[in-house]
Amino acid sequence: MQDSYIGDIGDYGKYGLLREVCAAAMSLSVNWYKVVPTKAGKQDDGKYISYLSMPQIYREYDPVMFDALYKIVLHEQDRRIERVEQENLFPAIYFSEPLGANRKAWHNQALEQTQNAKVVFLDPDNGLETAKMYQTGGATEKHVKWTELKDYYTRGQNVILYQHRPQMTTKEKCIESVMFFQKKYLFADCVKLLEFPKYTNRFYFMFLHESDKATFERVCYSTVQKWGRNDFCHEIILG
Repeated sequence: MQDSYIGDIGDYGKYGLLREVCAAAMSLSVNWYKVVPTKAGKQDDGKYISYLSMPQIYREYDPVMFDALYKIVLHEQDRRIERVEQENLFPAIYFSEPLGANRKAWHNQALEQTQNAKVVFLDPDNGLETAKMYQTGGATEKHVKWTELKDYYTRGQNVILYQHRPQMTTKEKCIESVMFFQKKYLFADCVKLLEFPKYTNRFYFMFLHESDKATFERVCYSTVQKWGRNDFCHEIILG
C-alpha cells in the first residue's frame, strides 16, 4: 500500500469489507505492507477518485465512509495512510511501518503488533508472490511472501489478502495462482473470495479456520448485499 493510493475507488470497497468484518464483532488487525516509493509510479496509480465527485451514484453504498474519503481526498488533499487511521472508519490494530531492507525483522515486528486480533488483513500493492518467486526468492516489497501469510494463519488468525490482477494475467490465472498456494502450501480449512471489479479486478481472499467459517459466510453475504449493486462487488465460489 502507498499513500498515493488512499481513497481511490479500490479503497472505498476495501474499507467497506473491513467495516463488515468489524460489524461481525471480529477483532481486526491491518498490515498495510506500506511501501515508500523511491521513484515516481505509473500515472494511473491511485487515479480512480472521480467517484467522489458522483455522490448520487456512489454515496449510497456507505454514506459515512464516502463523506470521510471525500474530506480526506478532495477537501483536505491529505492522502496518507495515517490520515485514514485517524478517521477510525474500521477499528483495528494497525501496523504501518514501511517494508524496509531487513524484511525478516520487519515481519517479526508485524507479527508481534498484530497478534491480538482474530483477523489480519494484508494489503500489499500487488498481492501474493507467485510460485516462481517463492522458488527463487524473487518477491518484491509489493508482494506478501508465502511464509509470511502462513505465519499469521498457523498461529490461529484468519487472513484476508488483497490481490490485484496483473495487467497481462487473466482473471482465471490470477485466482488459480493464489489457489495453488492454498492447495500446495497453506492448506487452510476454508477459502472464500470476494471481487470488486470496478476499473480493474481486485480480489479479497479469505483464508479461514473452520471455527470462524460461519461468521465469514455472514460477512461475505452482508458485504455483497450492501455493495453488490451495479456489480460493485460479488462473491466468487471456489471449486
